Amino acid sequence: MNRFLCTFVCFVFLLSNFLGAEDDNQSNRAKIIYVKISSTGEDTNHSVYVGETIRIVYSLLLFSNARFVGTEFVGGIDSAKLVLKNPNTKWNLSSDGSYQAIYEYKIKAINASIPPLKVMAVSSDGDYTDFSIAPAISLNVIDLHQNQKYVGVVADSFNILGYKAKTYDNLNNILVFEVEAKNSNLEDLKIPEDFKQGFESTHFGGENSDGIYYCILPKNVQNISFEYFSLKENRFKDITIPIKAVDDTVSTQDDIRPKNNFLVFSNIILIILIVLSLIFYFIFHKKKIFLVVFGVLIIYLSWKIFFSSSGVLLADKPIRILPTYNSTILEMSKTNVEVEIIGQHQNYYKIVTPDERVGWVEKNDIK
Repeated sequence: MNRFLCTFVCFVFLLSNFLGAEDDNQSNRAKIIYVKISSTGEDTNHSVYVGETIRIVYSLLLFSNARFVGTEFVGGIDSAKLVLKNPNTKWNLSSDGSYQAIYEYKIKAINASIPPLKVMAVSSDGDYTDFSIAPAISLNVIDLHQNQKYVGVVADSFNILGYKAKTYDNLNNILVFEVEAKNSNLEDLKIPEDFKQGFESTHFGGENSDGIYYCILPKNVQNISFEYFSLKENRFKDITIPIKAVDDTVSTQDDIRPKNNFLVFSNIILIILIVLSLIFYFIFHKKKIFLVVFGVLIIYLSWKIFFSSSGVLLADKPIRILPTYNSTILEMSKTNVEVEIIGQHQNYYKIVTPDERVGWVEKNDIK
């Protein structure tokens, strides 16, 4: 029994020595990957703002023909505090032999911080993997919403390209304006007033963003004034839009993109055909066929100008501000109602309801 116990102890001792040697061999292997936050990256020592997007440049070195495997954030990203806007960013080879990647982070909360970035590689023979970790980045985040006129947008530049105000109904006007911004969070735009508002169409790009924004305002509102924060000037800047509503419900939204060019072009083509038919009548020795065509086109053009068509809008159908699927719904038709059709754009009719409201409906919703 004692002999067996001695043999077992010797076996355990030898096994532990073997495993220890393996661990030492593993730990003594040379590093094959190294990552750091590049000195050319975003300077995070100064204050950043809720809504702002910052860019961090990471540099990566691979040794001994190691192969890049992937990355992960240690502890993950809290989406309530921080958003990685380009999760599929590529690591590009630089002239000095290192790889670089630019990560874009949108700040969403004052307690946001950038977690450590773990980068992994595998040895050239596939025998073992290694990793390196870029440290976490603390941020000094400021929330600007204590300013009651602030619309939630930080930007290098913010410009109103055009605006229009028209009568919406007996109590309200509708203001629509086109806005563009550079290096901004334009998607967060919200005027701090209690009225219906929102984007009609948008293009939110990496550097340049633009959109069409609408507000439905009481008739007694003479202007709207709000502020955005200029990153270039490091201060709030005021934007004021006067409201001079045009009491012209029939043309509401005519000059807001997308424009309804169909009727204009069709009338121009009609006029050209009328002129050509008259010219051909004289060129081809006054053949009556051209005179008949001339007369038919004149009658058709007159009908288009002096008579508008109508139809029945079916119940429970949306009436939208613009002829796009994502456009804001002004109201839902409660019953079948006869409406006047005053224009069209692609698959939409522009209509006037019996209570003088103007909007766009899908052609299939009109009978």
